[in-house]
Amino acid sequence: MTIGGDFIPDQTFEAAPDYPVVFGVRLTPRVSGILLALLGLLGAGALLYYLALPEWEQYQELKAKVDQTEADIQQQEAIVRQIDTAKRDLETAKQQRQDVLTLFANESALDTLLLDLNRQIDARNADLARRKEQRLAQCPPEVQRNVREFEDKYGDLATRAELKRFEPNKDTSGIIKDSSYGPQVNNKLKRQAVSVELVGNFDQTAAILQSIERLQPLLVIRQLTSGLDDKSKNVTFFSGTGNFARLSACQPEPKITTKFQLEALLPLTPEEAAQVAPPPQASQPQK
Repeated sequence: MTIGGDFIPDQTFEAAPDYPVVFGVRLTPRVSGILLALLGLLGAGALLYYLALPEWEQYQELKAKVDQTEADIQQQEAIVRQIDTAKRDLETAKQQRQDVLTLFANESALDTLLLDLNRQIDARNADLARRKEQRLAQCPPEVQRNVREFEDKYGDLATRAELKRFEPNKDTSGIIKDSSYGPQVNNKLKRQAVSVELVGNFDQTAAILQSIERLQPLLVIRQLTSGLDDKSKNVTFFSGTGNFARLSACQPEPKITTKFQLEALLPLTPEEAAQVAPPPQASQPQK
């Protein structure tokens, strides 16, 4: 079939999309994508700067505070441990001080000192009769019949230990200030001094002095002197027929006279310690 008229060929015309133009840049999909990506990055940066960064700084500050608090707690725990250690050391020092003070004399112990000393001396005379019999058995019959006369003239066959003197020495007693026990003791201890004189043979004297060292109060023996009495210094002879003959097996027992000063050391009372304490220094005025 033939159709008359003009023949128009079938043509397809595609119109170009109309993209907006911003600042001379056509916003094609690719360009828009890039711009959106950039805007996303800028938005993320803004969110990071305005929201995340302050939160991060606040977190760091809180973490620093937590670390400081933990350090303070640890320091406080260390201080508490140091305080506990100091308290234990103080208690130990107090106990040691109390133990040391028990070594010193006290007023009640000094009241019985004379009794204790006499008891020690009397204990050395327990075997007096036995010792006299042993020595007398070695003497001739003339001496055995006249024992009292012999002893009055030459001395006792067996020496009796005796306390001849026990007299408080007020001049030496009191708070120690003369450095006689070292300068460190000055104004920290006091003493009560007693002048003592006793007689006995060598064994008795040595035993009595040793017993004084074992007494409970802290006692110090000073200025000790010992010597034979006048009768013991002389050689003993006995005359039975008018001729003097030395009696080597029948000699009176040597008697030793011992003198010394016995000092009892005592801690100061609170009143005495306050009396010798140095006066407090006046505070300097502030400029």
